Amino acid sequence: MRIGLISDTHMPTMSSRLHPAVPEVFRGVDMILHAGDLTGREMLETLEKIAPVSAVRGDQDKGLDHLPNRRIIEAGNKRIGLVHGHRPRWIEWPGFTWNMFFGQHFFLAPRFYVNVVRQFAGQQVDCIVCGHLHRPYIGHVRGVLVVNPGSSYINILDGRTQPGDFVSVGMLEIEGDTLRAAIVPLPERWQEVERERFGIRNE
Repeated sequence: MRIGLISDTHMPTMSSRLHPAVPEVFRGVDMILHAGDLTGREMLETLEKIAPVSAVRGDQDKGLDHLPNRRIIEAGNKRIGLVHGHRPRWIEWPGFTWNMFFGQHFFLAPRFYVNVVRQFAGQQVDCIVCGHLHRPYIGHVRGVLVVNPGSSYINILDGRTQPGDFVSVGMLEIEGDTLRAAIVPLPERWQEVERERFGIRNE
């Protein structure tokens, strides 16, 4: 079983369309998990043309109240937790402010992933998929495999946005009792085209 992982697509608020490489990367997957911050129903409709989608609500998903904050997906013989991962603003605001003025960095990332795992305490999940940081990550936290597929868009309004090697999606493969995760980088040229479309120039 192959499962496509995606998060923080921010369409249409910050990106005009799904990265054109995503349908090819996700071709033949059994399902897609979206870890929140879709910011519009259009993204769900677009992804559902590729494969069945399970999604959760992120902190920017106004108007998508039908989506749960977190959920557990049964896939093969595995239990996969899905959550965006955002925390109260008073915890995150210092990190966001730092990023705004001094560039993108991990902000309290170790504690972020510990908090993600805590949200599924006692629920016997084999893996947790999350988003929010716009940074790809694969690792074991308190004995649980945690995957953040990163973000598949570049913020077209911010010239100091994340480097292209962080434009990515993820993939989970379940084969028997084996669970494998991978990050799939996406081509960068599309982001340059988007900047031109919105009149944003790189300095």
